[in-house]
Amino acid sequence: MAVLFRMYIIRHGETEWNRTRRIQGHLDVPLNETGIKQAGLVAEAMKGIPLAKAFSSDLQRASKTAELILRYHPDVLLEKNEALRERCMGELQGEITPSKKPAPSLETTPALIARCQAWYTRSIVHYMTSRIKQGLPLGEPQNILVVSHGGWITTLLTTLVANDVVTCGKGAVIGHCVNTGVSIVEYTVGENRSLVGDLVQYSDIEHLRDEDLRHQEVNVDELVDQGKKP
Repeated sequence: MAVLFRMYIIRHGETEWNRTRRIQGHLDVPLNETGIKQAGLVAEAMKGIPLAKAFSSDLQRASKTAELILRYHPDVLLEKNEALRERCMGELQGEITPSKKPAPSLETTPALIARCQAWYTRSIVHYMTSRIKQGLPLGEPQNILVVSHGGWITTLLTTLVANDVVTCGKGAVIGHCVNTGVSIVEYTVGENRSLVGDLVQYSDIEHLRDEDLRHQEVNVDELVDQGKKP
C-alpha cells in the first residue's frame, strides 16, 4: 500500500529549565545554547525532506525549533497554535522537582487528551482528507511537520494508538520523548477508504552525533503528566 502522508513530530530543543529540572508547562522558556544546536542539527536532518505543511506550539521553545527547520523550506508557512502547548502545570510551573506544592489548576489528563484529539482532528485529519479529495500528486508522500512538547507528543501518540487510529510499527515503542526526538507516522488508505496510520519511528535522535547533545535530563513535565516522582 502506497504511503500518502508522513507526519514528522518533533520535540523542541533543550531549555535551561530542562537542564535544571524546573517545570515549564505553559511558561514561555527560550531554547538554551544546547537547544539551538540541537534544533540546527535536526533542521539539517530534515533539509532534504520536502514539506507540505508545518505546525508548532506557539511557545518559543517549540516555534523557534520549527523556524530553524523551516529555514531550509522557505515556501512553507508555519502555523502556530496554543493547542500544541505542553500540559498546563498550574501552580507547579516554575517549581524545581520534586515539588510538593498543591496544584489545583493543573490541567487534567482527560483535558489534555481532549485538547490533543481536537487539534489532530481539526488540523491533521482535515488536511489529509481535503488533500485526498483534491487529488494528490503522484510520487512522493505529502510530508507534515509538527513541533511540540514532550508530554503533548507522548499523550497524542498514546491516545491515537489506544483508539486504533495509529498502530505501532516494529521497534517503535512510545516512552520518554527527548529533545529534538523525531517521531514519524506514515498514512495509507485502508479497505474502507479510511486513513490508516503506522508509527514507524519514535523520538529518534540519530542527528545528534555529539554525546554532549545526546545526554538529556528526564522531561519533568512528562513525569508530572504520568503521575511519577521525578
